[in-house]
Formats: sequence, C-alpha cells, structure tokens
Amino acid sequence: MSAARIRLLTLDAYNTLFKPKGSLSSQYAQEAVKHGVNVSKSAVSQHFGIAYRDQLERAPFYGLHLGMHTRQWWEELVYATFVGAGANKKDLDPVFDTLFNSLYTRFMTAEGYTTFPDVRRTLMQLRQRGFQMGVISNSDERVLSVIKSLELDDYFDFVLPSCLAGYEKPEVQIFEKACEITGVRPEEALHVGDDIEKDYYGTGARHAGWHATLLKRCKLSYQDSAPDLVPAEMSPAQIPQTIMSLQELCPILQGMRDKELPTPRDDGVVAASS
Repeated sequence: MSAARIRLLTLDAYNTLFKPKGSLSSQYAQEAVKHGVNVSKSAVSQHFGIAYRDQLERAPFYGLHLGMHTRQWWEELVYATFVGAGANKKDLDPVFDTLFNSLYTRFMTAEGYTTFPDVRRTLMQLRQRGFQMGVISNSDERVLSVIKSLELDDYFDFVLPSCLAGYEKPEVQIFEKACEITGVRPEEALHVGDDIEKDYYGTGARHAGWHATLLKRCKLSYQDSAPDLVPAEMSPAQIPQTIMSLQELCPILQGMRDKELPTPRDDGVVAASS
C-alpha cells in the first residue's frame, strides 16, 4: 500500500491569517481616549501581555471550566490591562462597560483586523489545487465572524475555535475533531501555525499523527519578551520545517503530494512508513 498524500490543510488564525490592524495596543489606547481614559500605546503594549498571562494562569481556557463566559474572561483581562497601563479608576470605572463593548465588538470584524499580504492569494491557489482547508485556532467564537468579515470564509470547509471544540491546541483531540469533520486520516493532514509548541510540537499536530509546518511571522507588539521561535538548544534533527510566507506552502504541498509521504512521529523526526 502506498503512503498517504496530503488532502487536508489547516491553518492557525491569529498571526497566521490575520493580525490587529495597526496594532492591538494602539487600538486599545485610541478607543480609551475616545472615552476620556488616558493611557499610552506603549503602556498598553507592556501590560496587555502581563495581564493576558495572568488571566491564563488564573482561568485557563477562557475560564470555561470555571463556568465563565468568554466575554467575561476578556472583560477581566481588558480591565486589568488598562489599570496596569496607568488608567485612573475614577475615569475608567464609569465608562468601562461602554469602552469594553466597543473593543469587544471591534475585534469581531475587519474593523480590528487585517489579513497578511500572502494570505488571500495562497488560499486561492490551494483551493484551486483541490485541498480541503480549515482553521484550527485557540480562540473564542469571534474568530468565526472575523474570518467572515475579512471575506476568507469561502476558502475554508470549517473553522474550529477551541472554545467550541472543547479542546485547545496542543491537545490531540482538537486535531482529531478536524479529522472527524472532514473524514481525512491524520497522515493525510498538515497543520500550519506560528507557535512552535501549540502548532508543531507539544502534544499537538505531530503527536496526533499529522504533518506540520511552522510559519515564522514577526512578533506582535506585546510579544517582545516571547521566546525565540526555535530554541537555541534544539538539535538539528528537531528543527521543524519552517516557512517565512504562506506562499511557500504551494510548492511544499505539491512536492508532498507528488511523492509518498513518511509517517510523522511526535518527537519531530520523520519515520519511514510501515
């Protein structure tokens, strides 16, 4: 029996397909000023990342297992961001509900986001070549409306946000869910994203028996202290297949489609098919 060929391609959403328009920090600061709350872009940039990590530690997975709604989870995060950025509570508290609603709804649509230049052309080429395509994203349900507002929905057979799937990358189950949706076997699937743990290693795509490719995007403004994409201590055998642009996917996938594929192993090394 010949080895499988790639039939399904899934992509991460945030910082793979799209990013905040301008920057998230500037949008937060500009919206705050409209409501009489003075915070600087740099302060928001510095404290959003801190507040985000604290919120993840306190209430993982949008607090869903604690009975929280994703909106409540973001509301607490945004409030902590503004307070940390130096907003005066006397100014912030009376307008916060309105301010938060403006930001929450902004990031449901193309008002808050823009696609990367390599996205639309690549998706069009991949669709023309007959690949099934989907989105697997650690995100709340708003990613559905964002993708539709950005007019990307026609390219995808499904969009699977973690909050609706019930699992987050790098958990194997979210990749298994994508296979259930499409009827594609794991060895026929390839996932692309910008996070080495969630999209490549960890217990994610490779552990699920998928192929995977790491996309090297620029760090967002509040990610300046994030670790390097590929850790310095990683051995040459562990270094993942990395691309700088989604446009590189087309020749890679065509090459994989034209030859028998080895079976991925979860340690990042490709093993011969049995």
